[in-house]
Amino acid sequence: MMSNRIRVFVGALLCCLVAACGQTGIRRAALVPDTNLPRPTRILLYDFAVSEGEVKEYQGIMRQQPNIKDASERERLLAKEVKDALAEEVVDGLKPLGFVVERVGRETKATGSDLLIDGQFLTVDEGNPLRRFVVGFGNGASSVDSQVQVYQGQEARKLLDFTTQSYSGNMPGAATTLGVGAAAAGGVSAGMVAANAAVAGVKTYKSEVARMAAGSGDLVARYLSEFFAKQGWIRADQVRKARMVH
Repeated sequence: MMSNRIRVFVGALLCCLVAACGQTGIRRAALVPDTNLPRPTRILLYDFAVSEGEVKEYQGIMRQQPNIKDASERERLLAKEVKDALAEEVVDGLKPLGFVVERVGRETKATGSDLLIDGQFLTVDEGNPLRRFVVGFGNGASSVDSQVQVYQGQEARKLLDFTTQSYSGNMPGAATTLGVGAAAAGGVSAGMVAANAAVAGVKTYKSEVARMAAGSGDLVARYLSEFFAKQGWIRADQVRKARMVH
């Protein structure tokens, strides 16, 4: 019983370390200097573009035997998963601000004062979880980077252009925190971390890069809330600050 409690505690601690040491933020931001722009009737969100060729699937010994044997199909599904995770977080983050937010296909065009959010994934890399788990401190880190553009109206006037960066971070590995023996004995598992996240009410995802893409989506919504407040579209107390990285 005590051993199980220790394992649950360590799993929860690892969740905290991931949150604390992962590096997610906005960089290279450019925005229109104008203020008092017309408040959008709708906010339209396109699925971010991603090339399967840019998706780097982990192939090491910690990867479970995949049900889908075709590597290109697995990468396509992984690309869809990161697109869905980011889009869902953007929608969930903007709707409480009082806007009509719609995830739409590219055939849908902005009209009137509509805002249009578009973007591209620059990096989707699963890294090496074995090196990250055992060694840590940035070894085998996974990363998700995206470029985001925001336009307004039928003329597609660009209002914002920025990059999100999500990186699994410099958290110490199990060899550092628990000792090599504990790591080899399986004292902490990825499933345990996911279980603790579920108990805490945190959304869970099939892959770490999807979780990181969701973090990027939350970051997009945060940065947009700051811009919306500057335009007078929302109250100052509705703003959720976005972290800037360099």
